[in-house]
Amino acid sequence: MKKFLLVLNCLLIIAVGVLYFLYFNYASSDLHKIKAANAAVANSFKIAYFDLDTLQTRYEDYKEVRDFLRGKDSEMSNELNQMRDNYMAKAKEYQQKGPSMSQAEQTGYQQELEKMQDDYQQRQQDMSREMNTISMQKLQEVKTKIQDFLKDYCRDKGYAYVFASSNDDYLYYKDTVRNITEDIVQLLNAQHASDKKQ
Repeated sequence: MKKFLLVLNCLLIIAVGVLYFLYFNYASSDLHKIKAANAAVANSFKIAYFDLDTLQTRYEDYKEVRDFLRGKDSEMSNELNQMRDNYMAKAKEYQQKGPSMSQAEQTGYQQELEKMQDDYQQRQQDMSREMNTISMQKLQEVKTKIQDFLKDYCRDKGYAYVFASSNDDYLYYKDTVRNITEDIVQLLNAQHASDKKQ
């Protein structure tokens, strides 16, 4: 009977050892599976972002539009400055001749100065509206080009969402792994260069 109990105890110890081995082996392999599953989820995360400020400074089409708008603004400012200078010259002439002019001449000068001032204000408003319209149209064209490019890019790379990030945005943390700015700038510039050749 003692031998039987001794053999039974040995068998129980061996069984407990086997169970411990199997349990820890299972837990260890399960841990590896969890890590692999988490890595797969992280790699299938389909959101990316690009830095809008960098894109605006390095994308050639955007730079050309910005230069065009600056040139247009400069043209309009020069025209308004010329109108203002003409007004100032006429006002100076009126001040110099004022005491020696008749009442009718003074009235004529005042009417002419008022008309010049009204023309200046009207032209300034017209130019402001024109500049806003041109600016919105040109910038919308660039935005549309970027959006069209991103449709193909995201389909190829598997992204579901792409955000534009800038210095004053609402994103408080951005993982640099998801930053696709360099890739986008390079590919957009290549596309722009090939579009210009055609």
